[in-house]
Amino acid sequence: MLNETTLPSIKALRTFVAVADNMSFSKAAQALFISQSAVSKNISSLEKQLGQPLFNRRLNGIELTSAGEQYLPKIIEALEIIQYTTESLVLIDQVEEVLSLNVTPSFASLWLIPHIQQFYDLNKNIRVRIKTGDGILKKTNGESDIAVRCLSVSTHYENATLLKKEKLVLVASPQLLASNPINTIQDVQHFDAIFHITRPRLWEQFKKQNQLTFSSNYSCTGFEHFYMSLEAAKGGLGLALLPDFMVHNSLASGELVNPLNISMDTDYAYYVFVPSYRLSSRKIYEFKQWITSHLGESIDL
Repeated sequence: MLNETTLPSIKALRTFVAVADNMSFSKAAQALFISQSAVSKNISSLEKQLGQPLFNRRLNGIELTSAGEQYLPKIIEALEIIQYTTESLVLIDQVEEVLSLNVTPSFASLWLIPHIQQFYDLNKNIRVRIKTGDGILKKTNGESDIAVRCLSVSTHYENATLLKKEKLVLVASPQLLASNPINTIQDVQHFDAIFHITRPRLWEQFKKQNQLTFSSNYSCTGFEHFYMSLEAAKGGLGLALLPDFMVHNSLASGELVNPLNISMDTDYAYYVFVPSYRLSSRKIYEFKQWITSHLGESIDL
């Protein structure tokens, strides 16, 4: 049985998480800025201390053992708690607090950055650091206080609160429609559709919802993110389907128009992710309240 003098070192545990994150000793060494032999030594020492292997070594790579799979999530959470609690203690006497966010690129560009001054006006001693990311969060990502993701609707995301279900609106530049207006839904077929690379079925869903049967003509260029499609629509490259709250300012200013006031509900939604042990933080509470008051469909704090 382990006692306080034989508990694994933080160095060994961080090495274990890095190897599990990368599924590679060499990549873990690069991530930790240490040698591969040091990684191997740390893992071997940890396995010896625990009395069982954490990884199966195979010719084509490594994989977690059942013990490693059980051990990993608890160690990740423990390391995050240590890091977060330490940072909170260091910052407790400082006037300003730093809030780290990890949000999707389009959410950052089209909504968060234009609105962040409103948050500062209400919380003058909190400063925000914004990073961008996409897709399901890695369990090993403990660098951010809050994350915002657009994911398929589900009730099974850990530490997640539903912020807003996705509604896309049909938009185009006024110049594109000047000589060829959209007077009926069937007129959509006369325009190129701006293709969204990571959501390739959007236009087929749009046509099905509106009972349209024509073949879509896609723009020559496809785009990965909504903020790219927005610029393409402004440039007159075609029609775009974009989140309502992200194009609100462009519609209000007249840069874009929504012909026939057409929208489409999807099976995606925006979620706020906060580890449970961080929920008591004032800065996190204030930001979550603020963003929910602007976009939220329900409050779950």
